[in-house]
Amino acid sequence: MDDASLVAVMNLRREVAMPVDPSRRGPVLLDRFFEEQAVTHVALPEMTRGSVAGYLNSQGIHAGDLGEPSEKLAGFIFVTGRVGWAFVNATDILPRRRFTAAHELGHSVMHRKIMGRFNADTPDSISEAHADKVTEMEREANRFAVELLMPSEICLARANEMKLEFGCCPRGVLTYRLAAELLVSREAMRYRLANLEVGDE
Repeated sequence: MDDASLVAVMNLRREVAMPVDPSRRGPVLLDRFFEEQAVTHVALPEMTRGSVAGYLNSQGIHAGDLGEPSEKLAGFIFVTGRVGWAFVNATDILPRRRFTAAHELGHSVMHRKIMGRFNADTPDSISEAHADKVTEMEREANRFAVELLMPSEICLARANEMKLEFGCCPRGVLTYRLAAELLVSREAMRYRLANLEVGDE
């Protein structure tokens, strides 16, 4: 895990008084993190730069030129002064929307000073599968989302519970269990557990 992303998540958790609690079951609740950053979370169906601009204009926010209106987006962060809006594509499945929301929050926490008024994320620009199109800023936001949504403490605690109960901890089974509990994709969880070297191969 990148130190800057890990530190950013730890600091944000401290600011909202929400430390990781491995005894608590269920997904990480994102609302308080967004509130701390004064960022409003918005889901738009079939999101494009144009639909983001339309939403902001409907809220009385002069967005200005956000780029090619028809470009399809996975996520978008817009900030003005101390407030911001994080957009996700409402037609994406829930685990994808949650990851994108946490990714956009990562931009708000880590990149406000360097990104300008907004940052647009296409499906390719935030996917590690398209490494040639992913910038270091996008990698940092991805690592921020991973650490926020899939805390290492919870991954380790669930692995230890499985070992105590069954005498082993197959990574595939742990992946399914944690992905369902934390409302993240199995692919993201498999990647996280592999990086943490948690679970038996």
